[in-house]
Parts: sequence; C-alpha cells; structure tokens
Amino acid sequence: MDKKELLSPILKANSEMLKHFSRVHSDAMSHLQEVKTELFELNIRLDEQNRTKNLYAMNANHRKNVFRPMQADSAAAQKESQLEEVIRNLTERKQALEADQAEQQERIRATEEQIRLLRSAQQSALRLSKDLTFEDEEDAEGFEFIEEAEETPDISEHGEQILLLDAFDKAYLATILERKVQTPLSSQTHRLDTLRRLISTDPEQARLILDEYASQNDSIATTMKAQLERLHHTFDEKRPAGTILDEWIMHFRDMHPEFVLESSIQQKDEGQVLPYIRSLTIVRLLEIFFDNIVRHSGANQIRFRAQISGADVDIFISDNGAGISETVLSDSPWYSSLHKAEEMLFLLDGKLQMSGSKDHGTTIRFSLPY
Repeated sequence: MDKKELLSPILKANSEMLKHFSRVHSDAMSHLQEVKTELFELNIRLDEQNRTKNLYAMNANHRKNVFRPMQADSAAAQKESQLEEVIRNLTERKQALEADQAEQQERIRATEEQIRLLRSAQQSALRLSKDLTFEDEEDAEGFEFIEEAEETPDISEHGEQILLLDAFDKAYLATILERKVQTPLSSQTHRLDTLRRLISTDPEQARLILDEYASQNDSIATTMKAQLERLHHTFDEKRPAGTILDEWIMHFRDMHPEFVLESSIQQKDEGQVLPYIRSLTIVRLLEIFFDNIVRHSGANQIRFRAQISGADVDIFISDNGAGISETVLSDSPWYSSLHKAEEMLFLLDGKLQMSGSKDHGTTIRFSLPY
C-alpha cells in the first residue's frame, strides 16, 4: 500500500471532522448573534422601564402633601410596584442571557481552535500525499509565481467553503441590520412615547431624550451607508482597468493619510477594459488585503504595483509591518477575509501568494486571467 492510499482515510476522516466542527461553529455563531440581539433589545427595555419608573416616582413625590407625608397616590404607587416587578424579571432574563453569551463565546473559541488544528493537519497531510515542492523565490520584485506540483483541486471542498462564506456574509449583514438598524428603530418608538409624556412635565429630560434620538438616527444612517458601500461598488466598469485601480488607490490615500503609499500601475493597452466581474473581483481583493494591512499589520508604508497585459492582471502589494506566518491561511478562521480572497481567485482561475516576516513585512501577489 503506497503513501497516498495510507493517507487517504486520514484525509477523509479529517475532512468529516472539519465539516462537523464548521457546522458546530456556524450554529454557535448564529445562536450568539440571537443572544446579543435579545440582550441589546432587553437593555433598551430596561432603560425605558427605569425611566418610566423614575417618572412615576417623581410625580408621586410631587403629589405628596406636607401635612400627610405618608399618603401617596395609590394608582401611581401600584404602577411603580408593577414596574419594579417588570424590571426585576428583565434583570433576571439579562443575567441568564449574559451567562448564555459567555457559554457560546467559549464554545466558539474551542471550535475555532479545533478547526485551526484540523486545517493545519489537512494541509500537512495533503503535502505529504502529493509531495508538493516549492521553488525558492529569488526576485522579490518580480511577478513570477511559484509553481506547485500538479494537483487536481477538490471542487466539492471549494464549493462547500464558498457556500459557507456566502451564508456567513448574509448572516453578518442580517446581524448588523438587526442590531444597528431594526432594533434602534424599534426603541425609538418607546423614546417617542416617553418624549410625549415629558414635553409638558420635564422639558429638560425631554431635550436629553431628543438629543439621544438624533444621535441614534445619525448612527443608523452611518451603518446603512457603510453596508450599502460594502454591497455596491461604485465604479464605471466601462473605463480602462488602470483608471479604476488608480482611482481606488487615490481614494485609499484620502481615507488613510497615515500611510505612505507608493504606487505604480502599468497597462499595456491604455484603453483596454476588463470584464465587469474581473474588475469587481480585483476591487474586492484590494479591499480585503488593504483592510488587513490597516487593521493588523502595524505598518506605515505600502507599495502597490499593477501590471495589466493582454492576458493577465498581476498585482503586487507589500508593507513594512509585522509580517505574517507561513500558516496564516490554516491559522485563520474559516470565515476570514483571506479565505474569501482565496476562493474568489479560485473561481476565476487566479493565483495567490502570501509571504512575510518581522524584518520584511508582508508581501501579497495575485494574478487574474482575462
């Protein structure tokens, strides 16, 4: 029995375990978002109930007669007692949700560690089974991609990963809209009811609530704008690819003046226009890689080069940051943006290389055929 036959059942078992823990992780993430959403709504309800209780208490105190200090409005006192009961129940529910949240977060952490280990094991087993050899990279400035030994890609595995990433993106968007748009809009109804009561009795408190209302509206508008930009990329696909890339780089410079960004864009045919899906994919890949630099690298300098020939688009990005490990993909959670980039390139028959070190930062190269 040769080495491939010996490793085959190991790879199969590893793949099944990876699917299992991915499902567990996805379920835990969904449950956690539900808990967070309920907690968010519950905190709003608690805040409103406490405000209403304080209002009844204040009115009851105002109605007390100095000659009969122990007598109070029985209806107001009864309402205040009912509110205290509601607040007590909400507080108990909040404590239960917080415990559930902590449990789910621990579950997610544990499954992410299992997935990381399984992916690492899978990569190691694949290398052993296919005897992958890598050539040494001599020219750090070139665009020659390191060739791997021929292998037949596992289409079903890529397909599953792509579907999982798509489901994650939709769940992420739904969570953002629920937490930062739907729930705040629902809470504003309660704020308006409270505002109506306070306008005549406590104008100062009414003003504070109105300020909160305006601030919340600004936050909702900001969230909607960010998500719309994420879903809809505003560029004219009929313009040359070099122009689209140049404008994207200028936009990044405007948004992040803290980086020194050196760029070079060379297009063999200056009027050449890429197919829309190629242009869109390149823009999305740039967003992923530059976002990782901004968030994680600790760099302050970036070099960007693009070569657009008659057959391919080659992109080179490097920074002077902390660098990345050789196992960055296997170490990253399955839903990470780097895995999204990997699958996007797979779908369009592209190539991707990532390397890095503490001394030389991170280098990313990717290529897309027309």
